[in-house]
Amino acid sequence: MKKLTNPLMMALVSMVCLSACGGAPEETAEEAALPDPSSAVLSRDRVPGEVSASWTANCAGWENGARTCSWRCRSSSEWMWATQSVAYGQCNAYANNFCGLNAHATCWSSNSHP
Repeated sequence: MKKLTNPLMMALVSMVCLSACGGAPEETAEEAALPDPSSAVLSRDRVPGEVSASWTANCAGWENGARTCSWRCRSSSEWMWATQSVAYGQCNAYANNFCGLNAHATCWSSNSHP
């Protein structure tokens, strides 16, 4: 039997499998209605000042001197960042813990603290 290594065949097989399962999951109304960032910051036993929110993040990277752990919980949520020190290598874990799930995006940003 011939192996299915042709990229076109692989794409076709993937599409068939997805359509058999009903396709990719759609966002529910609950996910689409994001909470107000100020209430999200104060929820989950957080204290004011531990996290800030912004519409953008300057993801410069640790190697370029950025030292602020920044993240987005969902693709449609705004950027947030820790106002406390987060150790190198711990940004993903910090963001995932805050979001309660895997953060959509994390980076080291050079945003100044307000």
